[in-house]
Amino acid sequence: MLGEVGTEPGQFNYPRAIDAGSGAIVVIDKSARVQRIDPQTGACLGWTTMPRFEHGKPTGISVAPFLDGSSTFYIADTHEHRVLVIDPPMGSGDPPIIRAAFGSLGTGAGEFIFPTDIAVLTDDGGHPQRIYVSEYGGNDRISVFGPGALHGEEAFLFSFGTPGSGEGAELNRPQSIAIDPDTRELVVTDAVNHRIGRFTLDGDLVSWIGSPDESGTGRFDYPYGLWIMGGSRAIVSEFGSSRVSVVDLRAGEVVARYGKPGRDARELATPWGVAGLGGALYVLDSGNNRVVACVPSGLSSEDLSLPKGGS
Repeated sequence: MLGEVGTEPGQFNYPRAIDAGSGAIVVIDKSARVQRIDPQTGACLGWTTMPRFEHGKPTGISVAPFLDGSSTFYIADTHEHRVLVIDPPMGSGDPPIIRAAFGSLGTGAGEFIFPTDIAVLTDDGGHPQRIYVSEYGGNDRISVFGPGALHGEEAFLFSFGTPGSGEGAELNRPQSIAIDPDTRELVVTDAVNHRIGRFTLDGDLVSWIGSPDESGTGRFDYPYGLWIMGGSRAIVSEFGSSRVSVVDLRAGEVVARYGKPGRDARELATPWGVAGLGGALYVLDSGNNRVVACVPSGLSSEDLSLPKGGS
């Protein structure tokens, strides 16, 4: 277990966003702190505070390359209606070094209501090619931007998805997104519709996995967090059932589930996210104010070593 309740470095106040990269776990909690956490010891390696948070706190973060190829943090600054890109914090509470920011409140092209997550498609040289942003609150869609968004250009390309719960490309709180490096598809946790979506990178629906009226092992209960492994498999944290599911995306099946609601070891409370790093799985156990580190049975260390979305 990493962390405990509190506002000191290495402690968490209801964390809601997690990712991993450059040898660290990255966590954002409801105190608006962005912390780099040592995955072995739980020690804070550096932290900063979001520049604005009066209206609310972020719910998504992705560690991905900037224009120069350096590792940066793409933050879904949810209640500020924008995407913020900052350097990884190295000090203790220093103001964030902002590399880029784009978006504003609205329903038009390139605007957001409540952005939830970011997925970055990179080219063969490891540089941003497209930036995908999910949002909810009335838009409930995925917007796609070119790399020009990172240096102040009008770089909106297109959006897809409409609010709803039908069988087409309808979404109700798309909470997490990631790119499957094997199929080059965008995977979406459609949280309030209790399902997982596969889309082409141009926004065409490939298939849905799970549905609100499906029973048994195929049903999801508010899927929030998402991590893509090799072989087109995904790890999904379910906020509603306080568990983690392993999904075969191509087969459209849940192949394993771990965890149950509770406060003890091996138990979870409203997990918002998941991340894999260095052969271990890190579950953002939000309601317990901690990160649970584990290697679930049936998964190998190689499964849990890929970066989110293949970035």
